[in-house]
Amino acid sequence: MAKDSSFDIVSEPDWSEVLNGVDQTRREVAQRYDFRGHDISVTWDASAKVIRLEAPQGMVMEALSTVLGEKMAKRGVALGYLDFKPVSVSGMDRATREVVVRHGLDTNVAKTIQKAIRSLPAKVDVQIQGDALRCSAKSKDDLQAVISWLKGQDFGVELSPANYR
Repeated sequence: MAKDSSFDIVSEPDWSEVLNGVDQTRREVAQRYDFRGHDISVTWDASAKVIRLEAPQGMVMEALSTVLGEKMAKRGVALGYLDFKPVSVSGMDRATREVVVRHGLDTNVAKTIQKAIRSLPAKVDVQIQGDALRCSAKSKDDLQAVISWLKGQDFGVELSPANYR
């Protein structure tokens, strides 16, 4: 039995909720009056983690982007995970927008978070493990203090604790 308790700091959305948000966006597009008569498609590329929006340029594309954001927020997917790329206009009044779903911690961000946690008064050991951080301590109170501290910080990415043991 391990003496130390630990948890991981990850930046990973709930992928099933992302897929549900995409499906709800498709259903909303099929039902809404202002989208009728327009050739609109919403596709999800699971391997590249990209949502592709295709619609007429202008207000229809902006409305489609808004609907996607609303559906993701309703499903509990933080908008910080979504990186809306600029709209690219093709011929025939068509526009395409890619929405990249961010996941994983960049090494520089992980080092910044690691340094910030080490500066806290809690006695916590922090290690970078791939695209996650592992925090371990003998006291669960110290770990809970780090979790509550993390919720109030902004490192430019969405963070969530996982695997609390």
